[in-house]
Amino acid sequence: MDSQKYCFKENENVTVGKACFLISNVTTGSVNLQQEALQRIISTLANKNDEIQNFIDTLNHTLKGVQENSSNILSELDEEFDSLYSILDEVKESMINCIKQEQARKSQELQSQISQCNNALENSEELLEFATRSLDIKEPEEFSKAARQIKDRVTMASAFRLSLKPKVSDNMTHLMVDFSQERQMLQTLKFLPVPKAPEIDPVECLVADNSVTVAWRMLEEDNKIDHFILEHRKTNFDGLPRVKDERCWEIIDNIKGTEYTLSGLKFDSKYMNFRVRACNKAVAGEYSDPVTLETKALNFNLDNSSSHLNLKVEDTCVEWDPTGGKGQESKMKGKENKGSYKFLKIVYLLSKEFLIHFEAVPSDIFLFIYMTFTFYLLP
Repeated sequence: MDSQKYCFKENENVTVGKACFLISNVTTGSVNLQQEALQRIISTLANKNDEIQNFIDTLNHTLKGVQENSSNILSELDEEFDSLYSILDEVKESMINCIKQEQARKSQELQSQISQCNNALENSEELLEFATRSLDIKEPEEFSKAARQIKDRVTMASAFRLSLKPKVSDNMTHLMVDFSQERQMLQTLKFLPVPKAPEIDPVECLVADNSVTVAWRMLEEDNKIDHFILEHRKTNFDGLPRVKDERCWEIIDNIKGTEYTLSGLKFDSKYMNFRVRACNKAVAGEYSDPVTLETKALNFNLDNSSSHLNLKVEDTCVEWDPTGGKGQESKMKGKENKGSYKFLKIVYLLSKEFLIHFEAVPSDIFLFIYMTFTFYLLP
């Protein structure tokens, strides 16, 4: 009985030990899972904090831009109105001069007529006085002589050759103004019409073989758009462009269409940011929402449309019947080479991954490397 009890206790100890071991393993696994979950949460929070900080930097940069641009626009507005005031002052001064010149001309004409009339009146009064005195002459000869003199002087008197019509009138209505139309036109002064922001279509954008094609569209039809401005820059951050990115925007101006291809690029960064704005003859509009495109070293796919009929071509895999499809026995032998076909796909993917970490190369060089690997490594 004692031995049985002992054995029971021994078995019980073993069972308890196994249970403790299992519990320990379960506890350790649970802790590991919790650590992994916590690590994911920490990574998510860190990414979110970085995203929020980038957004705060963007808002601060935008706020600073609003203040600077508002100050510049106010200065330009003052300059434009000062220019209008200057033109109005010049026009006013010119019109005032015209009125003064007309006033001086008419005044001079009237003053000249007044002077002539005064002289004629003075001579006429003198002649009238002489004629009146001549009526008192008693001697016939003296009287006849005086009468002849009076007649001659009347014939030559300026009073009888003088025009009694004013050479000018006092009317100045030909110099009056009516600025009602101009006033209405000034009241319609407004800010320049600005084009709406375009929208970049990521689906239509293409990154391949050291080039990037960017396509965009206008949400509303605008026949006054003259051209577009495309801006781009390289970055190693996904998502929205970062204000504190060390790289500056590069500008491509005077694009007439809604698509542009940048060729001859060197993909030495993971991503590229793009934004575009529309311009009319006067001003440029708002930027589009920025788009970030991943710039892989190479984009290569096999073409099924141009392959041999005995080849089964997919995007990244090629299979074929080495006997050309003759007989059931050949098909069986073809099945034996399935591993080679799969290996071919692996070589292709490894070669592609290998080249992604290096500077982008043309497709023909990549194909040469790929076929070289295949030739030497396939059985």
